[in-house]
Amino acid sequence: MIVEYILESSSKADPNDIFYKPPSAEEWKKLNDGHHVIVERIDNKEFEKKYLKLQEIGLSVIAAASKEMERADASWETLVNIGMNTVYYTLFPKKRKQQSETYLSNPNPTTATKMMAFVDSKFTYPFINLILPNIKFHLKVFLPKMLPRITIETLDKNADVSEYMREKLEPDSVVSAVKIYSKTYLTKKLQSFSDRYVKVTILSSRPLPKGNAPHTGEKFDRVLIDIHGGGFIATTSRCHQTYLRKWANETDVVIFAVDYKLAPKVKYPYVLDELWQAYFWIVTRAEMEFGVKPRTILLAGDSAGGNLAMSLTLYAIRSKFRVPDGLILGYPALNLSIRSFTPSILTAIDDFILRYSFLNICLNSYIPAEADASKDSYLSPCLIRDEELGQFPPMRIMVAGRDPLRDESYRLMSRLVELGKDAQMIEYRMLPHGFWSFDAIFGLDECKSATDKAIEWIKSLIETHESKLLDK
Repeated sequence: MIVEYILESSSKADPNDIFYKPPSAEEWKKLNDGHHVIVERIDNKEFEKKYLKLQEIGLSVIAAASKEMERADASWETLVNIGMNTVYYTLFPKKRKQQSETYLSNPNPTTATKMMAFVDSKFTYPFINLILPNIKFHLKVFLPKMLPRITIETLDKNADVSEYMREKLEPDSVVSAVKIYSKTYLTKKLQSFSDRYVKVTILSSRPLPKGNAPHTGEKFDRVLIDIHGGGFIATTSRCHQTYLRKWANETDVVIFAVDYKLAPKVKYPYVLDELWQAYFWIVTRAEMEFGVKPRTILLAGDSAGGNLAMSLTLYAIRSKFRVPDGLILGYPALNLSIRSFTPSILTAIDDFILRYSFLNICLNSYIPAEADASKDSYLSPCLIRDEELGQFPPMRIMVAGRDPLRDESYRLMSRLVELGKDAQMIEYRMLPHGFWSFDAIFGLDECKSATDKAIEWIKSLIETHESKLLDK
């Protein structure tokens, strides 16, 4: 079935597409001018050994977890069994290959969802916390939803938010964030009204005022809103704090990491609504609640989060609301049409991170039957019209050479260059999908250069925006 999909989609590909043109074509020359696209190659045998070792460990975990999760739910016993079986599959490569290929070639959607959820659960938190950098301020909050909910029926009816603010949001309105200081409060008090709030984790290198504590007078005016990846079905911001905490510590931005609800419990456009509600609250209410006045707002997202960051920006543009001042995307999912074709999608046939069958599970879990990813630019940001793409802020993109999603970012960059936009992209030729999270203990040292580049981009985007404000 996978091969049939690829053959069918490739036969329908646009012959004017950039990937049908030779390297000497004008489009490629513009991209490869040394400024817009940079390719980082790690051509050494030592790195290849480390990558193959990482792949072996990953496949051993997949083999162990898939076998265990087929018969059991998440528990401490499950964790122990997965650990023991991981050792077993590490020692017996043939058994590892047999079990991992059996699962990856045709994964059970329920088992796949359980496995992804287990990666970021209370059973793995102690191990995740061991590799997280220190951070001075870390707080979970629930932000109230203040605007009418976005539905498929209302997606094309973007209201003028400034008019809504004048009519509905008086200074004394109840729009305070619910701060979470204990797990007991979180589990017992919020279950009944979680649909009215969006969970957000705040990270800062400096303490922010809590509760009714007086503001210290310190200046907090640089904000980065992060939207995590996970195929729309898994993980939270906790798994992504390996790099988010470094960003906060090195750039002095206040990070609001949105922990949106996951598919298949909720489907599109529920997540877009949650992000829009959180974004609106941060822009309009973060100052009175935390003393954070967003002079500069950057939006970041990796994988599925990159898709959502583009969609959120598009919604802000169409709603005539404040647009982010810069976007930083990591290996974004720009096209959710399962039948689209790019050369890089061929790697999904046997990729150990993004297998085609897994991509299919993610899309089926997230996209409702009444939506069409081949026509909806919120689902597939690659479809955004030039006149709207021209209104996007400066954009920075990182992609992986070993990634089925890579080529759509090249297509986007080609369009951005043609539109004369401030856009840069770097491809880490030897790295796999998800490499932002690999800059950690037991990860790939080479991923540190990607973290350093992201920090550099954050600083430069802030500097560029603040320079523009001074010129006004």
